[in-house]
Amino acid sequence: FINLVSDSKLKVGHGLESCTSEVEVALPFMLDGKMVTLVDTPGFNDTVKTEAEILWLIADFLAVTYKQGRTLNGVIYLTRITDTRMGGIGRKNLRLFRKLCGDETLKSVVIITNMWGDIKPSIGAAREREMTNSNLFFKLAFEKGAHMMQHDNTVESAHRIICKIIGFSSAPLRIQQNMVDERKLLTKTGAGHGLKAEPELERQAEQHRAELADLRSSMQELLEAKDAKLQELTESLRDVQAELAKAQAEIQHLRENQGSVKAS
Repeated sequence: FINLVSDSKLKVGHGLESCTSEVEVALPFMLDGKMVTLVDTPGFNDTVKTEAEILWLIADFLAVTYKQGRTLNGVIYLTRITDTRMGGIGRKNLRLFRKLCGDETLKSVVIITNMWGDIKPSIGAAREREMTNSNLFFKLAFEKGAHMMQHDNTVESAHRIICKIIGFSSAPLRIQQNMVDERKLLTKTGAGHGLKAEPELERQAEQHRAELADLRSSMQELLEAKDAKLQELTESLRDVQAELAKAQAEIQHLRENQGSVKAS
């Protein structure tokens, strides 16, 4: 969607693994006399990063841009019309999305259904009605003013969606108000409540330490045997060390943030 409408070249995933792993800003473009900038974020169902990591990425970006005086005109939530059901993880992610935005700004959310070319129109229309009327899907969001539009993978439909959002008034999301205006820690916000960020990072760090121990043991055996696979293991060791350092840095960053907020 973003590449189509902005002529950007952001990574697009076609397999089971998530492609967007960071918050990415697309190339600005003009539409209806307005300069438009789209932002791509990882989904909460990311196959690589944890839910806590994704929330940290998005919340940090939103907090920084809000401090710079920039707010969003709207938020796009993409969902496949071909999906036959929404499981427990999907419903949890939707609840998290609603808390991120806040009920007050759901009127600036546009829920986009795509992949209409892969389904019969009558079946797609029935699913769209279910999404609108069922509490398991988007009914609560629509009751707070959210919008639904279809995207048929053409530039024209993408422009219609963006033009609708251009007409919205820009406003801060709930997570931005929580973290910047109210100076709350992410874990104390509505979206972050219940996410055990530090224990999750500690668990990842412990996992990496165990992997390092196994690799070092294997390397010692290969050194003694002068095995050719030593180089491959050495590279794996570097990768795990980097992941461990990252987890430890995030834990330290979390603790420093907690301390700075308490001090202020």
